[in-house]
Amino acid sequence: MKRHDILTIAVAVAAAFGLAACEVEKTQEGELPDVDVETSGGQVPKYDVDPADVDVRVEEETVEVPVPKVDVNAPDDDADDDDDDDVDAEETQPQPAPAEEPAPAPQPEVE
Repeated sequence: MKRHDILTIAVAVAAAFGLAACEVEKTQEGELPDVDVETSGGQVPKYDVDPADVDVRVEEETVEVPVPKVDVNAPDDDADDDDDDDVDAEETQPQPAPAEEPAPAPQPEVE
């Protein structure tokens, strides 16, 4: 996964948590319209929404990840087994590029 994708996912998750933490207060009652052959009246309720204050920041951290050793013993037609088929996962995995400092996340405008 690219660093840009990870940053995008992190911002989306932070936004989802921010929206889930909103405090919503009903400021006006709603009413249903009169239902006859014709309809008249009706009103959608109004809400006053105070969103949570979300502080998003990026911190770089180094994490040790264990690398398993994988031994593959596939059946073969030859009788000689010289164990040259063992694969060390450290030798086959590409090394990650050095991390770049990400650009700061854009701050949403709150009115």
